[in-house]
Amino acid sequence: MSAEYLQLIKEAGVVGAGGAGFPTHVKLAAQVETLIINACECEPLIRVDQQLLISHQDEFFAGLDIALQLTGATKCYIAIKSKHALVVKELKAAVAGSKPIEIFEMGDYYPAGDEQILVYDVLGKIVPRNGIPLNVGCVVCNVETMINVARAVSGKPVITTFVTITGAVPSPATYELPLGISYRDALSLCGVTDVGKMAVIDGGPMMGKLVSDLDSPITKTTKAILLLDARNKVVVNQSMTEGQLIRQSKSACEQCQKCSDLCPRDLLGHDVKPHLLMRIVNYGLSDFQGLKRAFGCSECGACELYACPSGLSPRRFNMLVKQQLMAEGAKNDNTGVEFYASPMFPYRKIPSKRLIARLGLSAYDLAAPLQETSFEPKRIALLLKQHVGAPATPVVVAGDRVRRGDVVGRIDEDKLGVNIHASIDGVVEKADETVVVLIRD
Repeated sequence: MSAEYLQLIKEAGVVGAGGAGFPTHVKLAAQVETLIINACECEPLIRVDQQLLISHQDEFFAGLDIALQLTGATKCYIAIKSKHALVVKELKAAVAGSKPIEIFEMGDYYPAGDEQILVYDVLGKIVPRNGIPLNVGCVVCNVETMINVARAVSGKPVITTFVTITGAVPSPATYELPLGISYRDALSLCGVTDVGKMAVIDGGPMMGKLVSDLDSPITKTTKAILLLDARNKVVVNQSMTEGQLIRQSKSACEQCQKCSDLCPRDLLGHDVKPHLLMRIVNYGLSDFQGLKRAFGCSECGACELYACPSGLSPRRFNMLVKQQLMAEGAKNDNTGVEFYASPMFPYRKIPSKRLIARLGLSAYDLAAPLQETSFEPKRIALLLKQHVGAPATPVVVAGDRVRRGDVVGRIDEDKLGVNIHASIDGVVEKADETVVVLIRD
């Protein structure tokens, strides 16, 4: 049965819906002691998980039961922030008498949803630098992933994703949207007819990405679409060029160390020290081992959007250095290293309300209720790489007619990845190595 379930999950194209998009059939094939469900939703303004735990509770627990069977986990924690009191109450009632499942209440801080921070909070175990929870005997999955697991086993592929659309929109809401819908179409559901000089972010304000083309498509990992003023610090930071970042850092970094003091991964003992990396880059120092600290960065943004008093971008420095190191074939090495959390870890968690205020987003910290929509997009663009691993290979050509749920991109058996499915009935307008475009009948 396990092999059959894993194959169904693979065929359905299930990936981690709340992060980088790691293929779920690979993750659930591991045998572990503990399964942790990440329902923390620590990125400001996102409202997906807390609503799904009520509206899709049956599907969630069905998927959770399958995940427990597959991983052999004898203990399961559903980690959710205490502030979601009504959801917590419902969950506790739902799991009452269930021996393996426990509700683990978290504080309202950032980044509670970082899976390595989550593992330490729940289990007191430190995942090695650049490692994964499997290294300490557990697997972490998010709420929507469990729903997709249940659907996969019942023969339903992943063709939608739940997305919170918020920020400077007339009517913030959360929708279940077809994969491949454009950001422009998605924003129109919340009353946005003209973006004007505003900016759009895919994801949360801390780790989301600036959208340069509103006609580009959402993917399996899109959890939020934010409409923000172009002058907001989130947008300004992401709009800076590499050259601007370096010149700004050389002129203004005073080595105050606040970025390192509040770095969540450094507090776990991963020796990230972003202030030291900036010093190396700013002064052209010959410190290869020092540069390798960048491998420990989770890119959470706490250093640049909260900690730095000068508005500098240590995270962007870490990202640039990581890219260069990987291009040169350098690797992280934990040989002989033991990791110990700082005694300051409990005291340097970033309060969510204070973070939202510092980002200038308090006016947008509103409900975004889950709503149904009858909107039918005329055009869908399905990227063939919406996940960690290799892109899927198109199995359709221009002119083919497909039905909702048909496979349009298939992953090779020997490669890490997942299949891509049509999210509407339509005709293939284009199919190449990167995208399959469908036009509705």
